Amino acid sequence: MISDEKLFDVAVEYYLKKKTQKEIAEHYNVSHVQIGKYLKEAEKRNIVTISVNLPISKTEEENLKHLFRSVFHIKDLVLVQGSDNSDKSHVRVVDKAADYILNTFSNNKTRIGYGWGKTMYDISLQKNRDALKTNWEYFPVCILGKKDSNPYYDSVQMLWNLAKNWGGSVDQGFVDKVLLAQEMDNVEILNDKEDVWKSLDALVCGMGSATSRYPRPKREMFSDTVYNEINQKDLVGDILHNFYDIDGNMFSVSETDILIPRTIISKIPWVVAVASGFPKVESIIGGLRTGLIDTLVTDVQTAHHVIDYLK
Repeated sequence: MISDEKLFDVAVEYYLKKKTQKEIAEHYNVSHVQIGKYLKEAEKRNIVTISVNLPISKTEEENLKHLFRSVFHIKDLVLVQGSDNSDKSHVRVVDKAADYILNTFSNNKTRIGYGWGKTMYDISLQKNRDALKTNWEYFPVCILGKKDSNPYYDSVQMLWNLAKNWGGSVDQGFVDKVLLAQEMDNVEILNDKEDVWKSLDALVCGMGSATSRYPRPKREMFSDTVYNEINQKDLVGDILHNFYDIDGNMFSVSETDILIPRTIISKIPWVVAVASGFPKVESIIGGLRTGLIDTLVTDVQTAHHVIDYLK
């Protein structure tokens, strides 16, 4: 009898990582028919639950878009129906973000800067369901001098995920320079980094939460001096370690060695930020007030929380 743990692993591969039953079958050395049976068994054991949600009404969507454009002066708000379950909402937002990017950006030569974090990692695993984006090229925009084994902060691996799952390529020469600068702790090796970043057509990034809410990641990245300085400034979030308060006033961390500065972000033609969930409400408000973001991808419930916060 198959274990719950194995059923869980199969379900994650199929529902969250969007792998086909054939791909999963090859990994487990069974037939795709068997994988189908595993998924049905996972439902029977309540390891997998499937819900059907009413679509967002056109009126509600248009009202929220109008409010966000009026209040924050962004170009677009991309919405998906959320859920009372935060994990489910996250999966839906990730899927919507990937779908939006793949269907909005053309297959012309497009240079895309890509951020890091859990949301960015999960987006990089989404499969392109249509023709591959053969002319896209991906670039890292934020890497710390300190090594980190957490896959959510391995921005280079995320680029390779994108090239595999969406199509396109990674600028290997630039990545090699980034890795060498990181290894040698010498940012001067990357003296052309700002020229590369200035040539970007788009930037896709997450929005970090307040350090006080999620202290551990920042503890791992920064010295005690910088960590304490961030905490003392009453900051609510960051865009690639360009930190900001609830009013959108910004503060950069000098200990970040390889970082796309806000002055360059502000000139990139299309900046897409992806964030959702009640804990991200202040991060979203402060981030949108910086004026750096053109498009926000989130869920309906989070959008309502943002509006309610401002009342």
